[in-house]
Amino acid sequence: MILRQLFLVHFRNYEDARFDFHPAGNLIIAPNGYGKTNLLEAIAYCGIGKSVHFHRDEFLCELGNDFFLLRGFFQTDNELGLEIQISWQKGKKLLKINGNPVRQLSSIYECVKVIYSAPEDMNLIDGSPRFRRQYFDLAISQIFPEYISILREYLHIVEQRNNLLKKEYSYAEKYSWDLHFCELLFPVLQYRKKYLNLINQALRERYPHISEQVKDISIQYRVNGMEDYPDNINNLLALLAELERREKNYQRTLVGPHLDDYEFLLHKNNLKSYGSQGQKRITVIILKLIQASLIERLTSIKPIMLFDDVFAELDQLHTHRIKEFLDFHYQIFIASPNEQITSEWDELSRLSLPAIKL
Repeated sequence: MILRQLFLVHFRNYEDARFDFHPAGNLIIAPNGYGKTNLLEAIAYCGIGKSVHFHRDEFLCELGNDFFLLRGFFQTDNELGLEIQISWQKGKKLLKINGNPVRQLSSIYECVKVIYSAPEDMNLIDGSPRFRRQYFDLAISQIFPEYISILREYLHIVEQRNNLLKKEYSYAEKYSWDLHFCELLFPVLQYRKKYLNLINQALRERYPHISEQVKDISIQYRVNGMEDYPDNINNLLALLAELERREKNYQRTLVGPHLDDYEFLLHKNNLKSYGSQGQKRITVIILKLIQASLIERLTSIKPIMLFDDVFAELDQLHTHRIKEFLDFHYQIFIASPNEQITSEWDELSRLSLPAIKL
């Protein structure tokens, strides 16, 4: 898919701006503080309905305003027009697709696919488990949109169960919440492991040639506090019964996908502990390339690729190999303060940023 035009009203430091994009993509070269990241964040927002930096919506409004609006005009891969409009005002968000109001924000996942890469992606390896869960949950949702409602319901059950553990309750009441919890845990786990199998297969088969430094990368799913979950609902219910005293003491659910993690391995060693900064940086970029290819293969939609200053610390060889792999198969946006990036990506048109409030 291709983003043709984007209109921003009171979004970040854009008061009222219009952008016309090239079908192949654009280079956005400007000093830091001129709105490059804000523009890419706006494009990504049209694809996921929230900030890729997990900022609250009220913080996305231009200073002094309590409202913002985004309108993106896309062309689908079968050359049909698609208009996405998202507005936010005083805590209320409204999504329109082709002019029609849509109640479920997750509907956007079915028609727009955007992948955002930035230096903070290093947190996928070095950061907290929560950061990894957020990334993988979003990636799964872009391929399997039904996962969003399952995960949302699971997290609601966890919240209700935690509330229960903070007060007195009957056996029947707790058993009811435990059963709902178990019934949703397995579908969440199934989607996560299914996606991880696809990622690991791609890591083995298609991506070793991009870098000699990361030829044996794999990712493992780590269950919090134990080797793996029981293999059926009855055994999981028995585990919850064993944990009841501890959970009552901590007043929260102590097992479940909301606590699990993903571990990156290089030659079967923990990449976080044993990998260099260069190996980590290349690994997260490769992960985004795999994400793009899986989206295209499983949804028949070519995602839009956003690169926010991720090539600054890559050597020319790796930048060139990544470019060869992409081969302008997707619409690509690259933001950087570095003029030298234009020599490697000279096929992309340079986009001029409008005068904005700093």
